[in-house]
Amino acid sequence: MRLAVRGSVRDVGEARKPARVAAKSVFEVDRSRLGIGVFSRPLLDTECRRFLKSFEAAPMPGFEDFEVDRERVSFVARADALPEAWNRIDYLLAAATESVKKAS
Repeated sequence: MRLAVRGSVRDVGEARKPARVAAKSVFEVDRSRLGIGVFSRPLLDTECRRFLKSFEAAPMPGFEDFEVDRERVSFVARADALPEAWNRIDYLLAAATESVKKAS
């Protein structure tokens, strides 16, 4: 019982740290780029939903496709849209994890 409680407390503590993109990879795909960002920690379900909802609410020009799960974000975009894409992802991720942190 003691180990289970200690592990649960650690998980809650980790969730309170704002998530960020810890690793970025970019691959050329035809005339576009596939970007994959790995989060510094798995997103909570609420964070993942908020991030996805924000991403869908204001589609970025140059994006062809994107996918978000608890561990990573991936997207296909024009090469010239990559810097703006990473900035927007950082912004949306910070907003999604910050709002959950305040609610905790």
